Amino acid sequence: MTVEGLRTELEMITTGLTSSDFSSVDPEIIEKLEKLAVAADGLGMKKGRHLIKNLLSFLKAVRDGKSKIEDSGNLRLTALDFYLKKLSGSDNIEDI
Repeated sequence: MTVEGLRTELEMITTGLTSSDFSSVDPEIIEKLEKLAVAADGLGMKKGRHLIKNLLSFLKAVRDGKSKIEDSGNLRLTALDFYLKKLSGSDNIEDI
């Protein structure tokens, strides 16, 4: 996977999650995010991997009933979205 491919997939996922209330996240989304976290790590995108894992932990906690939906889902999603916007304008991944 390329950096651009990863960014495109993450943008589609974040767009879908932005319009949701996090209460019924499709298990396929969680699986895709897990794969994208591994891909980000392989591409040297440490901050991206961290942000994806952070969102994943929230989604899993909501799914398992260990976190309330209104907690920090939007904040985590915003952080990842900001990262993606910075990624599209940067030549150096480590700067992000």
